[in-house]
Amino acid sequence: MTAAPSAHTLRVCGLYRRALKTTFNWVVDRETFIAEAIDLRKQFEANRHVRSAPLIEKICSDAEADLVKFKHPDPYKLPWQFGSSKYMRFPGDGMGLPKEVCDIPEHLVDQYVELYYLPKVKNLPPA
Repeated sequence: MTAAPSAHTLRVCGLYRRALKTTFNWVVDRETFIAEAIDLRKQFEANRHVRSAPLIEKICSDAEADLVKFKHPDPYKLPWQFGSSKYMRFPGDGMGLPKEVCDIPEHLVDQYVELYYLPKVKNLPPA
């Protein structure tokens, strides 16, 4: 059974993940992103063996400040995420729009029947 990761480990892992996501928001080309990700990993590995708590805190705080500074104004979003192109395209988990939205208003029912239903009924072959 393994021990739970420390708060510091979780902080650094989260910082690395956010740094990768920020890099991905700025870099369009996949090859360039991979090169940038390798450089980012080297920066994290360079500080891997630091043991002084105040120095670790300073390094993490500086890295978090850099993330805020380099935050992309329009970050990449997956198509189904909030604010993206497919978000809420099919509300109600694919069940379509609610009945009250799809119902024909009472004042238009007669016009709808005359325009769309009666012509079809008149053109039906005799049974």
